[in-house]
Amino acid sequence: MKQKFFAISAVVVLAIVGVFIFQYATLAQRPDRNAQNQQRGNRQGGERGNRGGMMGMMNYVSLVDNSWIDLTFNVKVDDETLTKARPFYQTGRDSVASKMEALRQPGMRETTTKEIQVILKQLNTNLKEVLSEEQMAKLNELTKKRVTEMSQRMNRFRGGDRERGRRGGGGNQ
Repeated sequence: MKQKFFAISAVVVLAIVGVFIFQYATLAQRPDRNAQNQQRGNRQGGERGNRGGMMGMMNYVSLVDNSWIDLTFNVKVDDETLTKARPFYQTGRDSVASKMEALRQPGMRETTTKEIQVILKQLNTNLKEVLSEEQMAKLNELTKKRVTEMSQRMNRFRGGDRERGRRGGGGNQ
């Protein structure tokens, strides 16, 4: 009888502690709503679309990361080839990440985007040294697919479907 009481008490205490920890862990992750509204100028809904900010840009670092993932898991190259390709990806990713910081500066967008495209072309050229033509073709195909998907998501985010009478998750057509 004492063992059952002890076991039930232990489970209840663990449940209470778990709820307490979960509540405060999620609370810590939520931004302070008052501070957030002050930053937005107390505008209801904030700066949706963030027209002048980072949301209107393609995430080129993610593009490099996804290319590495595609090379590793979808193209399925051997370990030796991955070892040869890794420095190219690391250099390319680091260069693109530093340029993404420059994209946040006013008036730098067009120039920086062109510089990022040069970095990505150099990465592609370097990869041709270690990949076969077939592997390179498959990687390029996967990359083009990802770019198309990213562009479509950005277009939807910017309200590209509004012309057809749709907003967000659907609505009247």
